[in-house]
Amino acid sequence: MTQATPIPCVVFDVDGTLAEFDADRLGHLVHGVEKHWDEFHHAMADAALIAPIAKLMRRLKESGETIVICSGRPKGWAEHTIAWLHKHDLPFDGIYLRAMDQDSASDPEVKRSALNEMKADGFKPWLVIDDRTSVVEAWRNEGLVCLQCAPGDF
Repeated sequence: MTQATPIPCVVFDVDGTLAEFDADRLGHLVHGVEKHWDEFHHAMADAALIAPIAKLMRRLKESGETIVICSGRPKGWAEHTIAWLHKHDLPFDGIYLRAMDQDSASDPEVKRSALNEMKADGFKPWLVIDDRTSVVEAWRNEGLVCLQCAPGDF
């Protein structure tokens, strides 16, 4: 049995990368031990698009790249995340979110786990766009090139 050739892809984070995220105002809702996902998602439903990153994503897709979304948002909120992506006409071929049993996991742990899922699903990321410094370091520690699109020391 031959294994399918992995599909090269570019990975984009959502909050702070594609969606405007005020960490000072909203970070406490999702970065502590106790998460307040309802309040966070209601606040982020109307988040503004970060235009240069959206333009980069669209250009990559138009050039034939496979685009994967990877966010620390929980899988239970996938509909909200997908609705926001569609509202802004953002193209993507896969989406990876925080597993139900990872609510207390750090964002770097969540992203490492998602990377393993991506690989198991046949994706081979070659570039990642993210904002949070600890997550950028995690991607890089996995041997990936990660472009940090905004200051992310939170």
